[in-house]
Order: sequence, then structure tokens, then C-alpha cells
Amino acid sequence: MKTFIGFTEALELTLGNVFAGGPERIPLLSAAGRILAEDIKATVHSPSVSTSRKDGYAVLPEDLEAASPATPVRLKLVGSLSAGEMRPVRIRTGEAVRVTTGALIPEGNISIISEEFCRLEGETLACLNTAGPGRNILRRGTDVRDGDIVAASGALLSPPRLGLIAAAGHGTVRVHTVPRAVVIATGDEVVAPGDPLPEGKLYASNMVEICSWLGLHAIPFETAIVGDRREDIRAAIQGRLARSEVFITSGGAWGSEKDLILQVAADMGWAGIYHRVRMGPGKPVGFGLLHGRPFFILPGGPPSNEMAFLQLALPALMKMKGADSRLFPNTAARLAETVTGERGWTEFIHARLETRDGELWVSPARLKSRLKSMAEKEALIIIPEDRDEISAGETIHVQLIGPPAYAGGRL
Repeated sequence: MKTFIGFTEALELTLGNVFAGGPERIPLLSAAGRILAEDIKATVHSPSVSTSRKDGYAVLPEDLEAASPATPVRLKLVGSLSAGEMRPVRIRTGEAVRVTTGALIPEGNISIISEEFCRLEGETLACLNTAGPGRNILRRGTDVRDGDIVAASGALLSPPRLGLIAAAGHGTVRVHTVPRAVVIATGDEVVAPGDPLPEGKLYASNMVEICSWLGLHAIPFETAIVGDRREDIRAAIQGRLARSEVFITSGGAWGSEKDLILQVAADMGWAGIYHRVRMGPGKPVGFGLLHGRPFFILPGGPPSNEMAFLQLALPALMKMKGADSRLFPNTAARLAETVTGERGWTEFIHARLETRDGELWVSPARLKSRLKSMAEKEALIIIPEDRDEISAGETIHVQLIGPPAYAGGRL
């Protein structure tokens, strides 16, 4: 097992030891957040017939060439069509047919004049505007054409994309299976959120954040909170091996005599790949395979726990569900103040963004509260291993990791 390796090597080792799951077919209504495992071709035209875009009246466009509020053109109302009716109708000059949005277009060279440009006078329709050829008509196959690829393999299934797939004639999709995760918080001091908090104890906030990220990305999980007892930790792991593909533990990552996770994992046959990474925060993180399952040992300190999870564990989970492991986008921004680190280490600094004269600037988030800094960060300033300082005014690439990145085009 490697120790004290660089962050880039740790990420490469992590991603090199996890793999996307095989395909399964599921209903569209259960597929949000999943990754397609095949191209999806339309099996129908959508709409299947040409329909009206508006509530209004079907007319012959040449009948209304001279229509205006001052010189309305009057047409005879000869019928109506509603969405879903497939009754063939033909309009002759001087006639109009009432239509609702989605109604079948009558035969011939037809336009739709919106009802706001009309005035109904008994059985006569006064038209106050023109309606050029094809006005307000949604042609057959405008949204989807039979045979077209509407979603490519590897696409993330967002709600709008699933709507498109449904319109293309599908009720199910083949997707990559998602890894079932187990999240175990360890430590005699850890209490389940919502329970009474005895003096000297703390709530399992790390577990809540990790599980929230998993839920956000449609990864099923179960949790456990166990104290610092070797037999309890082993039982929590052993009892979940048969129904999980990945383990994430929180706390006890240093490997001292009181940090039992590494000892228990090793006793159970854990094949360690690395332990301790030159990254700050997050240094004590460990990763290996337990009976072929990725097993992440995350530190207990909240900033270290979060950074190790976001930068190493979450990319692995995304790859396992068939998604792009590069979850958070980078963007260019100018650095508002000098930041320093330690050469040979990768430093991650919570940051806030602002726009000055149309240019994006990034500043370190200087908050005393670790948890508030984690909650309110919008980006990360990353100092790479080959630098120990980045000067104010430099244009750098920052990682967008705040609320906009949670949904910005990803889900």
C-alpha cells in the first residue's frame, strides 16, 4: 500500500480501480439522474400530426390578406376541432374553424389566427389581423422525427431529457446500474442527528453531507453509526457486504491505536491501495478494495472529510454509475488576494465569487466557522503541488462547487 502520495496519483489510483456497472432496463419514471447505457432512437414522429400552437381559428391565409383592426375580415364559423380529434375537415374560402391548442390542422393550405385577434359575432368571426401561410402551426415531426437519435449513450437523464425520450415513443430505458453505498460514521462521540446531544458529543454531520451528495446523484445508500469497538465496526461492515458495492467510513482514518477502521478492514482482507495523501484538507484519507468493493476511509474532521469525499470518493462513485468522474466544472477567475500553500502538496481553499466590471473574481472565504465555510463556499481555489504561492491578480482556474454546480446542467 502506498503512503503519503500526491493528490494526482491518488485520484488516478482511485479511478483506475473502479468500474461502471452493467446495464439494466428501468421505467422512465424511475430514471432521473441515471446514465444511459445505449443510444435512444425515436420510434414515432412527435407530434404525430400537424397541430395548432394556439387557441384560435383555422383559416385560409389569403382570406385575411387585407384584415386589420380598422378593416376586419368576416368569415363564417363552420365548426370546431379539439386536441385529440382526428375528424378530417376541409375549409373553403370565407370559412373558419374553431381550434384549440394541439388540435389537428384541417386539410389544405391553412393558418391559425390567434383568438386575441378575433371577435365572435354570432356565427360570424371578425378577424382583425392577417395570418400568413403556416402561422401558429406545429408541423408533424417538429419535436421528434422517427429514427432520429434523441439521447446518446452516456447521457445523464435529466427530467427534460426523459420527457423527450417519452415523446420519442419509449417507456423504459437501459441505464448503467448504480453502486449501492454504505456510509458508516465511527466514534464514541458521534450521535445520530435529531437525538439528544450529551455534553462532549457531536452530531454525525459528515454522514449527513455524504449521504446528501449520494441522494443528489441517485446513488442508493444505507447508514450506520458505530462506536470505537472493533467487534461493532466489523459487524457493521460484515452485515452489509452482501447488499453493497462500495463502503465509505467517516472517522478513525489516521491509523493510531485508537483508530480502528484500518485495523478492522485489514483483518477482513482489505487490499489497501493508498493511505494518506498530500492534500489539504483531507490528508488521512485511505482507499482500497474489500472483497473487490471500493472501500474509502475518510477522516473525521469535517473539512478533511468533505474534501476527501468530494475530490476522491465522489469521482469514483460517478464513474461507477457510468457518469463523467469530473463532476465539478472549472472556470477562469482572477484571484483577489494572494494565497499560499506548501510545495509538494495540493491545497484546496474555500472561496467566494463576485463579478467586477464584467470580470469574475475569486476570494478565499475567511470564515472562522469550519462548517459555515463549507456550507457557504461557491468555489475552490486549488494550489497545485508545484507551487507554494499564487499572487493576487493572477487569472486561475477555480473549481465551481457551490450551489450553482449542484444543478447547473448536471441534473
